[in-house]
Amino acid sequence: MTDTTDDIAEEISFQSFEDDCRMLGSLLQEVLQREVRSQITEKVERTRILAQSACTMRNAGIEDVAEVLEKQLASEISKMSLEEALILARAFSHYLNLMGVAKTHHRVRKQRNDSNEASLSKSCDDIFNQLVHGGVSPDELYNTVCKQVPSWFFCF
Repeated sequence: MTDTTDDIAEEISFQSFEDDCRMLGSLLQEVLQREVRSQITEKVERTRILAQSACTMRNAGIEDVAEVLEKQLASEISKMSLEEALILARAFSHYLNLMGVAKTHHRVRKQRNDSNEASLSKSCDDIFNQLVHGGVSPDELYNTVCKQVPSWFFCF
């Protein structure tokens, strides 16, 4: 059996930030459709669209439209049951976490593209070797690393 993880990682490494966001948003949508009733999935999507539209209008300086959308959003949320509101909150929490992952991935990808590949370190071992070759003594490196680890860490 061939592992396709590397193929997938290579394929998505060439995507733009927006593509990453769309892909992760679509995956979350698929998970929601499988895990919760379609009525709730539709409410989550409608809430997302209203919130995004209100934010877009406000950022564009179209305050009156933004206020109407925000009032509609507040009204719809207030009509939800506690179960629906909990699902909505979890869905948005997952969405924000996924967008954070996309942003981090994009930043790393950009740094790799902007940097010389030869200067990128692949592991702590590489970094430590670079520091030693740059004149940092192994004892100084060891002591510095030990100072970074909190003392409570060794209690486990």
